[in-house]
Amino acid sequence: MRRFIVIGHRASTTPDFPLDDLAGGAGRMDLLLTAANAALLVSHDLRRDSDATLVLLGPPDPPRAVRLDGARLQSLSPDLRTNAGLLRKALAHGGRVERETSPGAFASRRGIVDVLEGIREPLIHLREDGNDIREVEIPREVAFILSDSIELTGEEEAVVARRRKAVCSVGPVSVHTSDAIAIVHNEMDRRHPA
Repeated sequence: MRRFIVIGHRASTTPDFPLDDLAGGAGRMDLLLTAANAALLVSHDLRRDSDATLVLLGPPDPPRAVRLDGARLQSLSPDLRTNAGLLRKALAHGGRVERETSPGAFASRRGIVDVLEGIREPLIHLREDGNDIREVEIPREVAFILSDSIELTGEEEAVVARRRKAVCSVGPVSVHTSDAIAIVHNEMDRRHPA
């Protein structure tokens, strides 16, 4: 399993976020949805060996986690607005225990600490100042954690540092979260062909 954990610092934690303003009124939900697409979509199908966990930390009711399991999802669209509807349904579940809110979509009231406790795979922190990913040994079964357009806070960084095995960069140029995920997939696909 290849896992991606994306921290959304401003992402709305209510199902009432506006579908017509994912970048503004929904707290940059567009970044998280684009990251989920990068983690799970391939041409004409889904990556069945991958999942994406979106950790939403924005107002009004953080934290929330939505996990999209590529092996169980029946559909995921390149259209962000359609996928936002999937997140809306997930956010309607307010319990701490993870629950499947639609096929392959799981929601819970969990933050970074709880999400990381549930990860069995080695954790790689993707960060601009990390070691070049091409020079780091990475196993087939792995989890990657990265942030939206806001860096991890000192407290979040400390939580991740206790669990991570390495800090990696995807290259010399700063790229968007979704682009970093696509680069990681490409690198991992070359190292570990199906």
